[in-house]
Amino acid sequence: MEGPSSTSSLKLKAEWGPAICMVLIEVFTTGQMLLTKVVVDAGLFVFALLTYRFFLGTLLVVPLAIIFERGKWKEIKLKAFIWIFTSALVGFTIPGLYYIGLGDTSPGYAINFYNIIPIATFILAVLFRKEPLNLKSLVGNIKVIGTLVCVGGTLVISLYKGKVLHLWPTNIIGYHPKQSGSAFGHHHMRGTVLLIVSCLSLAVWYTVQAQMLKVFPYKYWSTVATCFVGCIQMAVVGVAMNREKVTWQLKWNMSLLTIVYSAILNTAAKFVMISWVVTQRGPTYPSMFCAVSVLFTTVLDSLLLGHDLSVGSILGMFMILAGLYLFLWGKRKELVPNKEEKPNDEVHSQSEDKIKESSGSNV
Repeated sequence: MEGPSSTSSLKLKAEWGPAICMVLIEVFTTGQMLLTKVVVDAGLFVFALLTYRFFLGTLLVVPLAIIFERGKWKEIKLKAFIWIFTSALVGFTIPGLYYIGLGDTSPGYAINFYNIIPIATFILAVLFRKEPLNLKSLVGNIKVIGTLVCVGGTLVISLYKGKVLHLWPTNIIGYHPKQSGSAFGHHHMRGTVLLIVSCLSLAVWYTVQAQMLKVFPYKYWSTVATCFVGCIQMAVVGVAMNREKVTWQLKWNMSLLTIVYSAILNTAAKFVMISWVVTQRGPTYPSMFCAVSVLFTTVLDSLLLGHDLSVGSILGMFMILAGLYLFLWGKRKELVPNKEEKPNDEVHSQSEDKIKESSGSNV
């Protein structure tokens, strides 16, 4: 028999668990972005990084799949494999172009393209009827306003600089890239296009992930299969682009640290957590937290890599937080009516039972 304390803890987990998971994921993403920028500037081949990352991520999740979902891999039929292949393509392989774009530009510039993801995901979810949208209701308007404010905040960070603020010592690790000054060279346009394509692909992936979990509802084995297929896809593309053995060799350096960090936190942990959040809150919910990584990256990019923090950055951060709060408040209001209906139904059923009991006693 569960007591009031266990019931309240389960309720707290249900309400705040998905939000906490998504904030942690964005922390992982920020760390990976900064590390990837450093190693790509040092000359690491992006497709080698991603191939090893996905392969290691596969190995890390396999034990969890065997323990918690024993034998469920046998349920991977043709339909499930097609969705897994599609999920790997739009969630791993095509978004891998983001890191080429990151190498062509800079973290502060690249991270702002994450504002494409919430809008595109929201539109796709509405079109495929995965997300309710009622502009005549207060909740529907709040969700739309929250989304737009988040996007507006990222645009402010990107387009409006204002006065430079010296709130703390910058570049405290003494970072000096070998390719300094190349960010806005002749590859800048290519980088911009790749950033846009990769973010649109991620927006599609959230919807594909939700559909895949309906066909194959096992988050651990789906993560294993998606990581492995993504590894194969990335290896094929990488070998086609560069077959030199030196490019694929691993050494005890920052590149290996980045691969291990990315595999553990940004592949294995991330996709298991996202799969759970999608089942709890739907495909639009995770994408809204992409704006949080903009905030984290802006601060850490200034603190660690020496980029200036401006009035526009601070203003954009507050807008992102405000927009995120509005969206989450709207999502919570959507869940409240469902929770309120259950007690009413229980009261109604209890009253019916009492009537039956009283009528039975009268007989």
